[in-house]
Amino acid sequence: MYRRRNWFLYFVPQMFDFICVISFFLIFVRLQYIYFYPKEHLPLMHLPSYLEVFEAHYKALFLLLLSWIIISQNIKLYEDSRKTKLIKSIKRVFLQLIYFSVILFAISGLKEYDLMSFYLGLIYISILLVLMICFRVFIFFYRRSRHKAGLDLMNVLIVDENINTKKFVEIVESRKELGFNLTGNFSQGNKFELLEDKLVYDKVDVESFIVTNDIHHIFISQFGTIDKNVYRKLSILAEQNHIELNYIPYSIYNNFTNLKIDYIDTLPILEVKRFPLDLSYNQFIKFCFDKLFALFICLFILSWLIPIISLLVFIDSKGPIFFIQKRNGLNGNEFGCIKFRTMRHSKLNSIKATVRNDDRITKVGSFLRKTSLDEMPQFINVLLGDMSIVGPRPHMISQDSYYKEIIEKYNLRHYVKPGITGLSQVKGYRGAIDSDLDMEKRIFTDVYYVRNWSFLLDIQIIYLTILLVVKGDENAI
Repeated sequence: MYRRRNWFLYFVPQMFDFICVISFFLIFVRLQYIYFYPKEHLPLMHLPSYLEVFEAHYKALFLLLLSWIIISQNIKLYEDSRKTKLIKSIKRVFLQLIYFSVILFAISGLKEYDLMSFYLGLIYISILLVLMICFRVFIFFYRRSRHKAGLDLMNVLIVDENINTKKFVEIVESRKELGFNLTGNFSQGNKFELLEDKLVYDKVDVESFIVTNDIHHIFISQFGTIDKNVYRKLSILAEQNHIELNYIPYSIYNNFTNLKIDYIDTLPILEVKRFPLDLSYNQFIKFCFDKLFALFICLFILSWLIPIISLLVFIDSKGPIFFIQKRNGLNGNEFGCIKFRTMRHSKLNSIKATVRNDDRITKVGSFLRKTSLDEMPQFINVLLGDMSIVGPRPHMISQDSYYKEIIEKYNLRHYVKPGITGLSQVKGYRGAIDSDLDMEKRIFTDVYYVRNWSFLLDIQIIYLTILLVVKGDENAI
């Protein structure tokens, strides 16, 4: 039994992308002749037709298409799965075009090809980005509308039962837009029998049931009651009938957002990716953004702001300009957190937490704290690799030692680098800690950030931080 496939949904995105890549390539290479050659030479030049552009640059176009295919295969751009979320498809488009743009600009830089200028290249990539995202959004909702109408549904067989099986059945039955049709539910594992190499469930031949009902997916509930021989037979039946075999996880895996099968030699290993920043490409995105953002701030703002604030701090009170305090960072490793000094110089400042109306705070220090300017030197910490732009705010080491004993998930905040700003701060959980409940609210928000990180969440937090600085934050002390 061979799997049917909706060829429109599988091949059309590939054809659409190829047509866009080729057609806009020819358009922009031709525009290169119009806008980027000396105008005094244009009357003497023969403006090439699209066919002539193709004949002149077909080698470069072939290299670009070849690189497109290789990149798309590696990042699974055209993976045809109804379990793939729209946001994941859009992320793959971004990743595809990032790699493709590197190849494009590398080839354009070769004198042999001289395809298009950097600016035309950016416009070319931007148009591809918009068109590809719009097309995938259309395909996504087109597919869902067909599923709701009862078309292109994949027949599902559920085998055995665990704590998550009932929830899975409710999802499949209530959300037809996902594209699954619950055809069989063999949930009572003790009713499976192996009779003369035939697998039978409650007197029903399982293979005959699979073929007759055109089953596309078998979902086996993990840690159920069926024995290993039944598992083995189900695996063989799935392979022989080209059926996708899936596992409904036991509740122990509900806390893990990403599970991946890896291999050590030929032995399959279930690798747990608990949080978004476990994934290398998410780490790369956050690393690049942190460094570029911090470098921009240091070059264009701190270069003139530090001398001005340093002078004000020096005039206001005696002592060093900067206050460098040991804090716990990524994985609990200590680092020196840099701030402008806002208190009168004292050895107690390193061990005593700030309280409301703290008499140690100077006049200039009060202004710096209310405007959050005292935190600006921490962009240097970001460049040094100790901090991130966005993340849980670093606490005093004495606070870490105390609260990790009374708040269960406290140490999860050290799973990522501490930030100059964070979700807790924009939600209002900053400033003095008046009770353990205040800290619990802050930690709850920090843990949410660690578990649900995304680049868009970082951008949102930065935006809200800027609004707070402009409006003024009553919790700033």
